[in-house]
Amino acid sequence: MPRAAIGEIFEEKREGLSNEEDAKSVASRKSGSTSGSPKTRESIPPEEEEEDLWTVWGELVRNWEVEAKKRWPYIKSLVKRGIPQHFRTIAWQLLANASVSSVHEMYSEYMRQSSVYEKVILRDIPRTYPELEFFKDGGRGQSSLFNVIKAYSIHDKEVGYCQGSAFIVGLLLMQMPEEEAFAVLLRLMENYRLRELYKPTMTDLGLCMFQLECIVQEQMPDLHAHFNNVGFHTSMFASPWFLTLFTTTMPLEIANRIMDCFLAEGMEFIFCIAMSILQQARIDLLRLDMEGMLKYFQRDIRERFENDPDLLFHVAYKVQLNPKKMKKLEKEYLAKRTKEQEEAVELRRLRTENRLLRQRIDYLEAESSALADRLVKGQVNLAKEAENCINIAHELSKLRDINSDAHKKLEDAYETIRELSSTKRDEFVEMGIQVDDTTMIERIHSLTQELIDAHTRQADSENTIRETKNRVLELESANKRLREDEPSEGIAGLQEELISVKMREAESSLALKEMRQRMAELEQQWAKYVHDRAFDQSPTSETAEPPKESKEKEQPSPPIGQLNSARAKLAKITASLMGSPSEEEANGITVRELEDQLMGVRIKEIDTLAELKEMRQKVMELETQNHVCTNQLKRQDDEMKRLREEMENLQKTRKELENELKEQKIKFVQREGELKEECINERLKYSEAMQSIQDLKQSIAQLELKKAEKWTRNQLRGSSVCDLDDETNSHGSASSNGDALSLASDDMNALIADMAIKVPTLEGLVEEKTDGNDTTDSGVQLSDAR
Repeated sequence: MPRAAIGEIFEEKREGLSNEEDAKSVASRKSGSTSGSPKTRESIPPEEEEEDLWTVWGELVRNWEVEAKKRWPYIKSLVKRGIPQHFRTIAWQLLANASVSSVHEMYSEYMRQSSVYEKVILRDIPRTYPELEFFKDGGRGQSSLFNVIKAYSIHDKEVGYCQGSAFIVGLLLMQMPEEEAFAVLLRLMENYRLRELYKPTMTDLGLCMFQLECIVQEQMPDLHAHFNNVGFHTSMFASPWFLTLFTTTMPLEIANRIMDCFLAEGMEFIFCIAMSILQQARIDLLRLDMEGMLKYFQRDIRERFENDPDLLFHVAYKVQLNPKKMKKLEKEYLAKRTKEQEEAVELRRLRTENRLLRQRIDYLEAESSALADRLVKGQVNLAKEAENCINIAHELSKLRDINSDAHKKLEDAYETIRELSSTKRDEFVEMGIQVDDTTMIERIHSLTQELIDAHTRQADSENTIRETKNRVLELESANKRLREDEPSEGIAGLQEELISVKMREAESSLALKEMRQRMAELEQQWAKYVHDRAFDQSPTSETAEPPKESKEKEQPSPPIGQLNSARAKLAKITASLMGSPSEEEANGITVRELEDQLMGVRIKEIDTLAELKEMRQKVMELETQNHVCTNQLKRQDDEMKRLREEMENLQKTRKELENELKEQKIKFVQREGELKEECINERLKYSEAMQSIQDLKQSIAQLELKKAEKWTRNQLRGSSVCDLDDETNSHGSASSNGDALSLASDDMNALIADMAIKVPTLEGLVEEKTDGNDTTDSGVQLSDAR
């Protein structure tokens, strides 16, 4: 830090001495002390010793770079005794290696911007040190606190704002202005692990809790067992210690001393303070339950150490932490956390896959139930059709009986007609009696009409029988087809797919169990490997560190050489002045010039070393960032590859499932269309056959009537010929009429022959409908009327 800035800070401290008395009075009410300097175990130090401590710290501040390199253990011992109140402003900046000039423009730029956390910051500010006058509502402290927290939330987008940081910023603002507090806050976040604590994931906070719990288990097993028995986790009382650096737990003066040692020793000192508190409170904690321990850590612990803070620090300085053990615990925690994250990712993936499979199963079950309903309906319809077939078969048997009776009666009628005809002829021949032509014609007409009616009834009964047979054959064929047909390919495919899905689900659950067993075995092997490896690598790491430090110490710096030459010149001049005191006044000007040159060289040396340290720090930060970015890129590449493979597998699976679903839908639609077409074709064929049957029935009836007329005319013609043999002359007109009738009967025979060739029979139509072949022409089978 430049010399002018140091001088300005001293002047500000001297002018603000009266203002600091207010903070001292508040601290005295809290801690019971009446002075800003820390207590010792014996008594308050004398005034001369206090002035000597001020002188020592003044020299340290003026020559910080040199003293920090040469006498760092001595500086740490002074810090443990406590930094004087008025030197904390500059001492904290020097310990944290903070530079106000580097953040001046940055802080001004942040003040002109707005943050997304402003509402949350304004809500939490009144809760920060509400008992201090400096942070009362509307005071200068609240505005400064808001500015610093807002500036850091803009500076670090990843961390943003965390409630615990407000107490640390408030502690800094009680010692220094806004910009200096912001500069120190940046160094605390970057170099003292606070940034990792305040990240949204709070991974480092969990690590600290794990390390503290393991240390307590090792050094105080009875207290650790008591915590486990009552379910009192370490994070329930230790999280505020690390997030606020004991500013919310301890009085203000103790918090300042903790910050002194924290800046000098780092996060390890927070572990030491925590162990000191637990060691001194162990007996009290063993007698309390969970609720009592919570109250103890919230209220009683402040009162316990408020009157005797030196005991707290004395015990903390005696706590020994093993760096190797801490590093080992860090590795164990990171491995455990990585494993938990991997298991969580795998669990989320399995849950997602299980949910998709369940949705698929529900869809397939719904579709299967719909198909089952359709199958049940089809079976019900089939049963109804079978019942109809049975009823039709009974009706057919009845019609067959009626038909056989009609055939018998018809044959009896034909036999009766023949007997009557032969009897009449015999009677006519024997008796020689001529029957009146008119009576014979009427009798013939009546018999012919009866014969026509009998033929008509016979034809109707035969048609009804044929229709019934055809209907029975159709229903039997349909019943047989429905019984023999296997389920459609769509139903069978869906059933197989449902079974395969259930098998995959069972396999996935079995694989999950095997994976968990395997993970447990790997965890045991990994813990054993890490334990063995840690002891193997520790000696090499210790031997590798000293050369680096020796290299840094061996590098000469030009400002130190200049300083030595200037000191040599000053020594010579002083010796000459000691030898000749009479020339002291004459050489006074030369001595002052040399002193000015010496001071300028020292200032340049300090500036050069500060710049060199900043450049080294920047180089280390850039190397660290480069390493972190490289690792992140590698992990991202691996993760991208894995995600791409998973996405390709999912896409392939999805395409296969979509193709299967499309095939099933296409088969189902095709089958449904085929059934509809078959049904329509059957209905069309049935309607056409019925129409053809009706037409044929009409043609047959007309032909039978014509045939009956012809037969009657032939009968009449035969009787008239017999009469003409006896009385040729008297019946000339009848002979001419008989010729006309003969010609008409010849035309009728030709017409009947033509119709027999063109019109198919009823039996042929029935065979065409049942066999599905083309209809063949056949002659109309007419029964002989004679």
